[in-house]
Amino acid sequence: MPCPGYTDVVTAIYQAALRPELWAGVLELVADYLEVDSGMVLHLCASRNGNFIVHRRLREDLNELFLQQHTANAYGFAFARAPIGKALVTAALIDKEVLHRSAFYADILAPQGIVEIIAARHSDLSREGAGGILFNVSKPRADNVERAATRLDDLISHLFRAIDLTLLTSRLNASQLQVDRLLASIGNAIVLLDGDGSILGMTAAAETLLGERDGLVIIKRGQLTLGAQSRQHSAALASSIKQALAVARGEPQNLAGILQIKRPSGRSALLVQVTPLPAPALAPWSAIDGSARVMVQIVDPQASIHAQAERLRVLVGLTPAETRVAALLGSGLGLTETATALGVSLNTVKTHARQVFAKAGVRSSAALARLVASIPVGPTPISKSS
Repeated sequence: MPCPGYTDVVTAIYQAALRPELWAGVLELVADYLEVDSGMVLHLCASRNGNFIVHRRLREDLNELFLQQHTANAYGFAFARAPIGKALVTAALIDKEVLHRSAFYADILAPQGIVEIIAARHSDLSREGAGGILFNVSKPRADNVERAATRLDDLISHLFRAIDLTLLTSRLNASQLQVDRLLASIGNAIVLLDGDGSILGMTAAAETLLGERDGLVIIKRGQLTLGAQSRQHSAALASSIKQALAVARGEPQNLAGILQIKRPSGRSALLVQVTPLPAPALAPWSAIDGSARVMVQIVDPQASIHAQAERLRVLVGLTPAETRVAALLGSGLGLTETATALGVSLNTVKTHARQVFAKAGVRSSAALARLVASIPVGPTPISKSS
């Protein structure tokens, strides 16, 4: 069989970018172009749950053995420290004598006749460990390894762009589209988290609620995460998210019930429910998963009261300060509690309350509460914010 040409190989690479099921065949085609024995795309991560190998011409039983017992090996440790996007032969990464004395070599490489590896580390595939594209060379072809590495360097930009596109495709999966439609159809505060627990997107209602920094907050630690102002509640929320992520990965795990997150303002506690979302369907590439894996639903029991108070403001001409007082009094708080929640003096609240009573035509907090509760509030359109 004649060696494939450069143009044919590049064309096939970009076809696989859009049709991931073609990757195994492309690896075989590239291996023939490089005049080596076999090729693979490898991803290893700390949890091992997302580890995968896409390959052609390797023994499946030894791939399974490798994933089960040999992902932590001297070659892998060296590869994880290699520069991104550079084709490197075995000797550039590790002393061959060290490699040949390892169980990894005895159990995985030697039975397949592999004496040299040409590897190029990919950023996304190796963000949690060792990952990239690797080609294996047997002894009869070992003299050709440097030439093969040079040829691979000429292909790396195409291979990596195609891998990036495949990974992106895996993130735009059907379940994610269903979640997006769900977000567009509901008015609750929803926050979506990715497989690392980082915030991927949220509804406008959630953005407004978190912007108040009253109970729940956005924490910036490299990535944006969801937390609570109380250390106790923050730990409970983190535990609940961790459980949901485990379930989303397919691990057996119990889920916490609805959490109550107290608010420093004194308003009713927020109700939070954390729900795992199904894994993307495009295996194995979906292991590098940037799609939503957890949905956090936030319910503000007083939200309708504030909407009704806002409607009252329009109806009777309340000022913003008077509206805030009307909302808290309408939710059942007393004058002193309202002053504490707003961080103002009791006299200030009493002054605003008298103005509210006069404009609304009522004489007491109880009467105001009944009036606010009687005001109908229609659904408010909510749009997704990412």
